[in-house]
Amino acid sequence: VADSSELTPDHWGIIADLIGKYVETVDGVVITHGTDTLTYTASALSFMLQSLPIPVILTGAQKPLSELRSDAKSNLINAMELATYPLNEVAIFFDDKLMRGNRAIKKHINHFDAFDSPNYPLLGKVGIDIELYEKNILKSNGIFHILKRFDPAVAVYKTFPGCSTDYFTPDESIRAILLIAYGAGNIPLENNTLFKKVNDWIQNGKVVVLMSETKAGKVDTSLYESGNKLLKAGVIHSKDMTFEAVVTKLMFLLGQYEDIDRIKKYFSLSLVGETN
Repeated sequence: VADSSELTPDHWGIIADLIGKYVETVDGVVITHGTDTLTYTASALSFMLQSLPIPVILTGAQKPLSELRSDAKSNLINAMELATYPLNEVAIFFDDKLMRGNRAIKKHINHFDAFDSPNYPLLGKVGIDIELYEKNILKSNGIFHILKRFDPAVAVYKTFPGCSTDYFTPDESIRAILLIAYGAGNIPLENNTLFKKVNDWIQNGKVVVLMSETKAGKVDTSLYESGNKLLKAGVIHSKDMTFEAVVTKLMFLLGQYEDIDRIKKYFSLSLVGETN
């Protein structure tokens, strides 16, 4: 595609198939990718490529290769060398950092140091030497296979002071709703419309996931009354996952299963190191 903002789950499937075609004949795979949706693709591939036996490293650039002072060349060279290392997971390399793909976020529009891993330590660091932090890297087991089905029937509702649910009525095709709350998972309760709406969503058979608008840290529903009420109502929370990991994981699980309880069960587990 001409712009990474045009990516869809179909494109993820094409990328996964290409990796599957060569997985037994190469030491590793490097994917060059536009930075805007790079973390979505990395998260999606981490769920799709089951029991990955080789490194799959995504990278990109803040300035195009054709421009003076581009970071494209160094990012690509370092990613290619790292793809020969014992690293059996989907990762992102940018600037000087090697990060787990489903733990990374884009943190800056203008800086070369554009990506970060707020809730998980780096997999490696590149300077004069390459340091790989083995204790942080996934251990591969099982037989490699690809799961490509995604269902993008996910809606996102974000709280803000004075927010109303009047305009937000997901149609029947929506199967999961991501509720983005304050802090550790807090929502307003005095105006009861949001909590009532959450109950309605759950009663109508939708999966409701609670996550924080804050980039670092972990959702803790025990800190506030609203978090406790949401948990008792049947809401599940995202722990310390990134927004990109939550969305792609939901789409992935909706694509694999019809049963709501099964989706909720697997969402709460760490499937490929996306949460602690």
